[in-house]
Amino acid sequence: MPDEDPTAASPGSADTAPAAILRQALAWKDAAADVALATIVRAWPTAPMRAGSQMAVRGDGVRCGSLFGPPVDARVAQAALDVLDRGADPKLGVAVDDATASTAGLACGGALEIRLEAITEGDAGHAGPLRAALRAIEDRQGVVLCTRLSDGLRACLPANGAAAHAWAAEARDRARADDTGIASVDGDEVLFQVFNAPLRLFVVGAVRAARALLDAAKLVGFGVTLIDPRPGHMQAMPFPGARQVVDDAARALRDAHLDERCAVVFLSHAPEIDDPGLAEAIGSRAFYVGALGSRRTHAARLARLAERGHPPELTARIHGPAGLRIGAVGPAEIAASIVAEIVAVLRRGDAGLA
Repeated sequence: MPDEDPTAASPGSADTAPAAILRQALAWKDAAADVALATIVRAWPTAPMRAGSQMAVRGDGVRCGSLFGPPVDARVAQAALDVLDRGADPKLGVAVDDATASTAGLACGGALEIRLEAITEGDAGHAGPLRAALRAIEDRQGVVLCTRLSDGLRACLPANGAAAHAWAAEARDRARADDTGIASVDGDEVLFQVFNAPLRLFVVGAVRAARALLDAAKLVGFGVTLIDPRPGHMQAMPFPGARQVVDDAARALRDAHLDERCAVVFLSHAPEIDDPGLAEAIGSRAFYVGALGSRRTHAARLARLAERGHPPELTARIHGPAGLRIGAVGPAEIAASIVAEIVAVLRRGDAGLA
Protein backbone atom coordinates (compact mmCIF):
# COMPACT_ATOMS: atom_id res chain seq x y z
CA MET A 1 0.00 0.00 0.00
CA PRO A 2 1.39 3.50 -0.81
CA ASP A 3 2.72 5.46 2.12
CA GLU A 4 3.33 9.20 2.29
CA ASP A 5 2.84 11.51 -0.68
CA PRO A 6 6.19 13.22 -1.40
CA THR A 7 4.28 16.45 -1.97
CA ALA A 8 2.37 16.14 1.31
CA ALA A 9 3.41 16.82 4.87
CA SER A 10 5.40 13.88 6.18
CA PRO A 11 4.79 12.27 9.58
CA GLY A 12 6.88 13.73 12.34
CA SER A 13 7.64 16.97 10.51
CA ALA A 14 6.62 20.46 11.54
CA ASP A 15 4.16 20.36 8.63
CA THR A 16 2.08 17.69 10.37
CA ALA A 17 0.73 20.19 12.86
CA PRO A 18 -3.07 19.79 13.12
CA ALA A 19 -3.76 22.66 10.74
CA ALA A 20 -1.40 21.20 8.13
CA ILE A 21 -3.18 17.84 8.25
CA LEU A 22 -6.58 19.47 7.80
CA ARG A 23 -5.16 21.59 4.99
CA GLN A 24 -3.79 18.54 3.20
CA ALA A 25 -6.98 16.52 3.66
CA LEU A 26 -9.11 19.32 2.23
CA ALA A 27 -6.68 19.91 -0.63
CA TRP A 28 -7.02 16.25 -1.58
CA LYS A 29 -10.80 16.58 -1.33
CA ASP A 30 -10.74 19.67 -3.56
CA ALA A 31 -8.81 17.60 -6.10
CA ALA A 32 -11.78 15.17 -6.20
CA ALA A 33 -10.01 12.44 -4.21
CA ASP A 34 -11.69 10.21 -1.66
CA VAL A 35 -10.32 11.15 1.75
CA ALA A 36 -10.69 9.67 5.22
CA LEU A 37 -9.72 11.25 8.50
CA ALA A 38 -8.51 9.19 11.45
CA THR A 39 -8.74 10.90 14.85
CA ILE A 40 -7.51 9.62 18.20
CA VAL A 41 -10.43 9.79 20.59
CA ARG A 42 -8.76 8.21 23.62
CA ALA A 43 -5.13 7.33 24.35
CA TRP A 44 -3.31 5.92 27.32
CA PRO A 45 -1.61 8.57 29.51
CA THR A 46 1.96 8.10 28.23
CA ALA A 47 1.04 7.72 24.54
CA PRO A 48 3.13 10.00 22.31
CA MET A 49 0.05 11.39 20.56
CA ARG A 50 -2.86 12.81 22.53
CA ALA A 51 -6.58 12.80 21.88
CA GLY A 52 -7.42 14.92 18.83
CA SER A 53 -4.29 13.90 16.89
CA GLN A 54 -5.17 13.10 13.30
CA MET A 55 -4.00 11.36 10.17
CA ALA A 56 -5.48 11.92 6.72
CA VAL A 57 -5.67 9.01 4.26
CA ARG A 58 -6.29 9.44 0.54
CA GLY A 59 -8.24 6.85 -1.44
CA ASP A 60 -5.05 5.42 -2.98
CA GLY A 61 -3.52 4.82 0.47
CA VAL A 62 -1.29 7.88 0.62
CA ARG A 63 -1.38 9.37 4.09
CA CYS A 64 -0.46 12.59 5.89
CA GLY A 65 0.36 12.62 9.58
CA SER A 66 1.15 9.91 12.10
CA LEU A 67 -0.75 8.50 15.07
CA PHE A 68 2.06 6.39 16.52
CA GLY A 69 4.53 4.87 14.11
CA PRO A 70 4.72 2.72 10.95
CA PRO A 71 3.01 -0.49 12.19
CA VAL A 72 0.11 1.31 13.86
CA ASP A 73 -0.24 3.90 11.10
CA ALA A 74 -0.39 1.18 8.43
CA ARG A 75 -3.19 -0.61 10.29
CA VAL A 76 -5.13 2.63 10.78
CA ALA A 77 -4.70 3.57 7.13
CA GLN A 78 -6.06 0.20 5.99
CA ALA A 79 -9.07 0.60 8.28
CA ALA A 80 -9.61 4.09 6.86
CA LEU A 81 -9.59 2.67 3.33
CA ASP A 82 -12.17 0.10 4.42
CA VAL A 83 -14.39 2.96 5.58
CA LEU A 84 -14.00 4.64 2.19
CA ASP A 85 -14.53 1.45 0.20
CA ARG A 86 -17.38 -0.22 2.03
CA GLY A 87 -18.50 1.94 4.91
CA ALA A 88 -16.81 -0.19 7.58
CA ASP A 89 -17.14 0.44 11.31
CA PRO A 90 -15.82 3.96 12.05
CA LYS A 91 -14.60 2.93 15.50
CA LEU A 92 -11.18 1.30 15.70
CA GLY A 93 -9.39 0.02 18.76
CA VAL A 94 -5.63 -0.44 18.52
CA ALA A 95 -3.59 -2.23 21.16
CA VAL A 96 0.07 -1.24 21.26
CA ASP A 97 2.10 -3.94 22.97
CA ASP A 98 5.11 -3.21 25.16
CA ALA A 99 7.59 -4.30 22.50
CA THR A 100 6.14 -1.90 19.92
CA ALA A 101 5.98 0.87 22.51
CA SER A 102 9.63 0.25 23.41
CA THR A 103 10.69 1.00 19.84
CA ALA A 104 9.15 4.44 20.31
CA GLY A 105 11.06 4.99 23.55
CA LEU A 106 8.10 4.31 25.84
CA ALA A 107 8.18 2.22 29.00
CA CYS A 108 4.92 0.45 28.22
CA GLY A 109 2.15 0.21 25.67
CA GLY A 110 -1.56 0.73 25.91
CA ALA A 111 -4.72 1.19 23.88
CA LEU A 112 -5.78 3.76 21.31
CA GLU A 113 -9.39 4.42 20.39
CA ILE A 114 -9.61 5.93 16.91
CA ARG A 115 -12.55 7.37 15.00
CA LEU A 116 -12.55 7.00 11.21
CA GLU A 117 -14.66 9.02 8.82
CA ALA A 118 -14.95 9.76 5.14
CA ILE A 119 -14.81 13.49 4.43
CA THR A 120 -18.00 14.38 2.57
CA GLU A 121 -19.40 17.60 1.14
CA GLY A 122 -22.94 18.94 1.29
CA ASP A 123 -25.17 20.13 4.11
CA ALA A 124 -24.82 16.87 6.02
CA GLY A 125 -21.13 16.44 5.21
CA HIS A 126 -18.06 16.72 7.38
CA ALA A 127 -16.09 19.07 5.12
CA GLY A 128 -17.97 22.25 6.08
CA PRO A 129 -16.94 22.40 9.75
CA LEU A 130 -13.41 21.28 8.83
CA ARG A 131 -13.10 24.15 6.34
CA ALA A 132 -14.45 26.61 8.90
CA ALA A 133 -11.88 25.42 11.43
CA LEU A 134 -9.04 25.74 8.95
CA ARG A 135 -10.09 29.26 7.94
CA ALA A 136 -10.18 30.32 11.59
CA ILE A 137 -6.78 28.77 12.33
CA GLU A 138 -5.18 30.53 9.38
CA ASP A 139 -6.71 33.82 10.57
CA ARG A 140 -5.24 33.26 14.08
CA GLN A 141 -8.73 32.78 15.51
CA GLY A 142 -8.97 30.09 18.17
CA VAL A 143 -11.65 27.49 17.50
CA VAL A 144 -12.81 24.19 18.91
CA LEU A 145 -13.94 21.45 16.55
CA CYS A 146 -16.64 19.51 18.38
CA THR A 147 -17.65 16.02 17.27
CA ARG A 148 -20.47 13.98 18.77
CA LEU A 149 -19.08 10.49 18.90
CA SER A 150 -22.40 8.66 18.51
CA ASP A 151 -23.04 9.92 14.98
CA GLY A 152 -20.19 12.27 13.95
CA LEU A 153 -22.29 15.46 14.13
CA ARG A 154 -19.85 18.37 14.11
CA ALA A 155 -19.77 22.01 15.10
CA CYS A 156 -16.93 24.52 14.79
CA LEU A 157 -17.18 26.90 17.76
CA PRO A 158 -15.13 29.97 18.72
CA ALA A 159 -12.63 29.33 21.49
CA ASN A 160 -13.97 32.25 23.53
CA GLY A 161 -17.34 30.53 23.96
CA ALA A 162 -19.22 33.30 22.16
CA ALA A 163 -21.72 31.04 20.42
CA ALA A 164 -25.32 30.07 21.13
CA HIS A 165 -24.65 26.35 21.26
CA ALA A 166 -25.07 23.68 23.91
CA TRP A 167 -21.38 22.82 23.61
CA ALA A 168 -20.06 26.42 23.77
CA ALA A 169 -19.24 26.58 27.49
CA GLU A 170 -17.30 23.33 27.47
CA ALA A 171 -15.51 24.43 24.29
CA ARG A 172 -14.44 27.67 25.98
CA ASP A 173 -13.11 25.89 29.06
CA ARG A 174 -11.26 23.34 26.93
CA ALA A 175 -9.69 26.07 24.81
CA ARG A 176 -8.57 28.02 27.86
CA ALA A 177 -6.74 24.95 29.15
CA ASP A 178 -5.47 23.81 25.71
CA ASP A 179 -7.18 20.54 26.62
CA THR A 180 -8.44 18.43 23.74
CA GLY A 181 -10.55 15.55 25.02
CA ILE A 182 -13.95 14.01 25.55
CA ALA A 183 -16.68 15.43 27.77
CA SER A 184 -20.28 14.45 28.36
CA VAL A 185 -22.74 17.21 27.50
CA ASP A 186 -26.47 16.60 27.91
CA GLY A 187 -25.84 12.88 27.85
CA ASP A 188 -23.78 12.95 24.64
CA GLU A 189 -20.07 12.10 24.47
CA VAL A 190 -18.39 14.90 22.53
CA LEU A 191 -14.77 15.19 21.43
CA PHE A 192 -13.58 18.78 21.84
CA GLN A 193 -10.59 19.31 19.54
CA VAL A 194 -8.85 22.57 20.44
CA PHE A 195 -7.16 24.65 17.76
CA ASN A 196 -5.75 27.66 19.56
CA ALA A 197 -3.72 30.40 17.94
CA PRO A 198 0.01 30.11 18.67
CA LEU A 199 1.21 31.61 21.92
CA ARG A 200 3.32 34.76 21.52
CA LEU A 201 5.57 36.54 24.00
CA PHE A 202 6.77 40.12 23.46
CA VAL A 203 9.73 41.21 25.57
CA VAL A 204 10.55 44.92 25.77
CA GLY A 205 14.17 45.64 26.62
CA ALA A 206 17.25 43.98 25.08
CA VAL A 207 18.94 43.39 28.44
CA ARG A 208 20.75 40.40 29.90
CA ALA A 209 17.62 39.00 31.54
CA ALA A 210 15.84 39.02 28.17
CA ARG A 211 18.06 36.25 26.80
CA ALA A 212 17.11 33.85 29.60
CA LEU A 213 13.43 34.83 29.41
CA LEU A 214 13.28 34.25 25.68
CA ASP A 215 14.96 30.84 26.05
CA ALA A 216 12.57 29.79 28.84
CA ALA A 217 9.50 30.94 26.90
CA LYS A 218 10.53 29.02 23.79
CA LEU A 219 10.78 25.84 25.86
CA VAL A 220 7.09 26.04 26.73
CA GLY A 221 5.98 26.83 23.19
CA PHE A 222 5.91 30.61 22.84
CA GLY A 223 6.96 32.38 19.69
CA VAL A 224 9.12 35.24 20.94
CA THR A 225 9.70 38.82 19.83
CA LEU A 226 12.24 41.20 21.38
CA ILE A 227 11.56 44.93 21.15
CA ASP A 228 13.98 47.77 21.91
CA PRO A 229 14.31 51.21 20.28
CA ARG A 230 18.08 51.22 20.99
CA PRO A 231 20.03 49.49 18.19
CA GLY A 232 23.14 49.27 20.35
CA HIS A 233 21.35 47.25 23.02
CA MET A 234 19.93 44.87 20.43
CA GLN A 235 23.39 44.32 18.95
CA ALA A 236 25.21 43.92 22.25
CA MET A 237 24.44 40.21 22.58
CA PRO A 238 22.86 37.45 20.47
CA PHE A 239 19.18 36.60 20.87
CA PRO A 240 18.84 33.43 18.76
CA GLY A 241 15.39 32.31 17.75
CA ALA A 242 13.74 35.62 18.56
CA ARG A 243 12.23 38.07 16.12
CA GLN A 244 13.97 41.39 16.81
CA VAL A 245 12.22 44.73 16.38
CA VAL A 246 14.15 47.98 16.75
CA ASP A 247 11.30 50.41 17.31
CA ASP A 248 9.27 52.32 19.86
CA ALA A 249 7.62 49.77 22.15
CA ALA A 250 4.12 51.22 21.91
CA ARG A 251 4.20 51.31 18.13
CA ALA A 252 5.69 47.82 17.84
CA LEU A 253 3.05 46.36 20.18
CA ARG A 254 0.26 48.15 18.37
CA ASP A 255 1.49 46.77 15.05
CA ALA A 256 1.57 43.25 16.59
CA HIS A 257 -2.23 43.28 17.13
CA LEU A 258 -2.03 41.72 20.58
CA ASP A 259 -4.71 39.13 21.27
CA GLU A 260 -5.75 36.66 23.98
CA ARG A 261 -2.78 34.40 23.18
CA CYS A 262 -0.19 37.11 23.79
CA ALA A 263 1.94 37.97 26.82
CA VAL A 264 4.07 41.09 27.20
CA VAL A 265 6.96 41.59 29.64
CA PHE A 266 8.85 44.85 30.18
CA LEU A 267 12.49 44.59 31.26
CA SER A 268 14.17 47.83 30.24
CA HIS A 269 13.78 49.68 33.58
CA ALA A 270 13.63 52.87 31.46
CA PRO A 271 10.31 54.72 31.99
CA GLU A 272 10.61 56.49 28.64
CA ILE A 273 10.63 53.06 26.94
CA ASP A 274 8.38 51.03 29.23
CA ASP A 275 5.60 53.48 30.10
CA PRO A 276 4.21 54.11 26.57
CA GLY A 277 4.47 50.38 25.85
CA LEU A 278 2.67 49.53 29.09
CA ALA A 279 -0.12 51.94 28.19
CA GLU A 280 -0.54 50.10 24.88
CA ALA A 281 -0.36 46.64 26.45
CA ILE A 282 -2.87 47.16 29.26
CA GLY A 283 -5.43 48.43 26.77
CA SER A 284 -4.99 45.37 24.56
CA ARG A 285 -6.35 41.83 24.72
CA ALA A 286 -3.02 40.38 25.88
CA PHE A 287 -3.68 37.85 28.64
CA TYR A 288 -0.57 38.82 30.61
CA VAL A 289 1.32 42.07 31.12
CA GLY A 290 4.31 42.07 33.45
CA ALA A 291 7.10 44.47 34.33
CA LEU A 292 10.35 43.79 36.14
CA GLY A 293 11.52 45.92 39.05
CA SER A 294 11.26 46.30 42.80
CA ARG A 295 8.02 47.02 44.62
CA ARG A 296 9.10 50.63 44.97
CA THR A 297 9.83 50.81 41.24
CA HIS A 298 6.44 49.31 40.46
CA ALA A 299 4.62 51.76 42.75
CA ALA A 300 6.31 54.64 40.96
CA ARG A 301 5.35 53.10 37.63
CA LEU A 302 1.69 52.89 38.62
CA ALA A 303 1.76 56.49 39.85
CA ARG A 304 3.14 57.72 36.51
CA LEU A 305 0.51 55.83 34.56
CA ALA A 306 -2.24 57.18 36.82
CA GLU A 307 -0.98 60.73 36.26
CA ARG A 308 -1.32 60.13 32.53
CA GLY A 309 -4.97 59.19 32.97
CA HIS A 310 -4.82 55.40 32.88
CA PRO A 311 -7.57 54.03 35.18
CA PRO A 312 -6.76 51.65 38.03
CA GLU A 313 -8.78 48.80 36.51
CA LEU A 314 -6.27 48.78 33.64
CA THR A 315 -3.07 49.42 35.57
CA ALA A 316 -4.10 46.61 37.94
CA ARG A 317 -3.51 44.23 35.04
CA ILE A 318 0.24 44.76 35.35
CA HIS A 319 2.02 41.98 37.22
CA GLY A 320 4.72 43.83 39.05
CA PRO A 321 7.25 42.91 40.00
CA ALA A 322 6.81 40.27 37.30
CA GLY A 323 7.23 36.64 38.28
CA LEU A 324 6.17 34.26 41.01
CA ARG A 325 7.70 34.92 44.43
CA ILE A 326 10.22 32.07 44.53
CA GLY A 327 13.23 34.01 45.79
CA ALA A 328 14.75 34.02 42.30
CA VAL A 329 18.42 34.94 41.99
CA GLY A 330 20.03 35.70 38.65
CA PRO A 331 18.60 35.93 35.12
CA ALA A 332 17.79 32.21 34.72
CA GLU A 333 15.75 31.93 37.92
CA ILE A 334 14.04 35.26 37.25
CA ALA A 335 13.10 34.01 33.79
CA ALA A 336 11.75 30.78 35.25
CA SER A 337 9.60 32.71 37.74
CA ILE A 338 8.18 34.97 35.02
CA VAL A 339 7.36 32.13 32.62
CA ALA A 340 5.75 30.19 35.48
CA GLU A 341 3.55 33.16 36.31
CA ILE A 342 2.62 33.62 32.64
CA VAL A 343 1.58 29.96 32.38
CA ALA A 344 -0.38 30.18 35.64
CA VAL A 345 -2.35 33.17 34.38
CA LEU A 346 -2.95 31.50 31.03
CA ARG A 347 -4.27 28.29 32.56
CA ARG A 348 -6.34 29.93 35.32
CA GLY A 349 -8.03 32.18 32.81
CA ASP A 350 -8.06 35.21 35.11
CA ALA A 351 -6.10 37.62 32.96
CA GLY A 352 -8.20 40.54 34.14
CA LEU A 353 -9.42 41.54 30.69
CA ALA A 354 -12.06 44.23 30.70
